Amino acid sequence: MREGVVAGIVFVVAGGAPLGAERRRERLDPLNLIRVMPAEGGLPRAGPAQAGANESPLPWLPTKEGFLLRVVLILAGGVASPQEAKEASSQANFIIAADGGLDLAQKAGLPVDLVIGDLDSLAGPLPQNLRVLRVPKEKDATDLELALDHAVSLGAKKILVVGAFGARLDHTLANANLLEKYDIPITLFHRGSRVHLVIDHVEIQAQVGDLVSLLPLTPAVRGISTWGLRYPLEEGVLFRASTRGISNEVVAIPCGVKIRAGKLLLIHTPKGGGVCGNFLGCC
Repeated sequence: MREGVVAGIVFVVAGGAPLGAERRRERLDPLNLIRVMPAEGGLPRAGPAQAGANESPLPWLPTKEGFLLRVVLILAGGVASPQEAKEASSQANFIIAADGGLDLAQKAGLPVDLVIGDLDSLAGPLPQNLRVLRVPKEKDATDLELALDHAVSLGAKKILVVGAFGARLDHTLANANLLEKYDIPITLFHRGSRVHLVIDHVEIQAQVGDLVSLLPLTPAVRGISTWGLRYPLEEGVLFRASTRGISNEVVAIPCGVKIRAGKLLLIHTPKGGGVCGNFLGCC
């Protein structure tokens, strides 16, 4: 067992077999990380060497030699069903619970590789033998942002998120806008809808009649070309301060979008899907 301090956080690394070795799909553990707690003084603010927009307040932890992290699933504490968590987990090979997302994992019967957060949203006591990155309650980022940052620092090629929306309006809006920060494919699951971060192109699994909306994250998104939609764009431009990209319709398969500059969200809602009173799916 080794103990040290990195960037003001105490971390402990120990040997042992990866969690969830019995799972049907292989889950490789980047470090046998047991618990991380804030050292005296808490988390530091980013200094000159951490000025980049994508810097994480958590320490960067190197992966094992030969470790390949493909798809990370983050379970958050918003509105989500165990069934949706299970569906997303079938596509992932590493699961992170962002604080209250651990309750969702337990309801879905999903093994968790890592818990990140201040642990103020858990419905019950923290189970034994879980790897935990514990952060102070008073911090400059939400638990979901810390989880996303950590997944990126571990080398994830794609990130799925369940439970990002619905619990609080401020968290819902912040979590949607937060995606502008990242440069890898991210998909959020919410009550049957999917929110895809588009940084280059995205082709979705859809059916004719499904709804598709395009929401710019940057002030302007340029060079937008779509296929399979009722109202097509060819090298078009969408502005953040506009609702022009709302409520398009799938008319042909395949269906998707590509862009040349900027970032946008593609929101896919199945025909007749979505629940009014939640973030997505209402007119």
